[in-house]
Formats: sequence, C-alpha cells, structure tokens
Amino acid sequence: MTGGVHEDLRRLPWWVALALTVLALVVLALRSVGLVVAVVVTTAERLDVAAAVRAGISPLGASSWLLDAAAASTSDWSRFPGGE
Repeated sequence: MTGGVHEDLRRLPWWVALALTVLALVVLALRSVGLVVAVVVTTAERLDVAAAVRAGISPLGASSWLLDAAAASTSDWSRFPGGE
C-alpha cells in the first residue's frame, strides 16, 4: 500500500473531500485560537504573580504557588509545598 493522503482524497467524491478539508481547517483554526488563549492566560497569571510579589501581597491566582528561592533549591519536589 503506497498511497498517501492525496490519493485517498482523490478516491472520494469531490463534495466529501471538500467537506473534510473544511472540517480540517475549522479544527486547525480552533486549535490556533486555543493556543492563543492559553498564552494570554498564562501571561496574565505571570504578570499577576509578579505584581503581587512586587507589592508584597499574595497573588490572586489560586493556581500559583510562591516558593522561597532557598527552599526551592533544597526542597523535595515530590511533595507539595507546605504540606506532607
């Protein structure tokens, strides 16, 4: 079996190939938008943590854990910070 994607698409009726192509483009667009959203959210969380540390308050992001630099270099990474 030496066929590829192009040969497989040529065997389909034109309207099925067109529908699959449109579906693939929609999926690609949604994945691209999802990546952009993830980058924006991650950047916002990092800015929130940086601003909170600079102001001396705890960050708003519930998923952010601040580790002391000295503790981070000697801690056991298999355990959660501050817990057993």
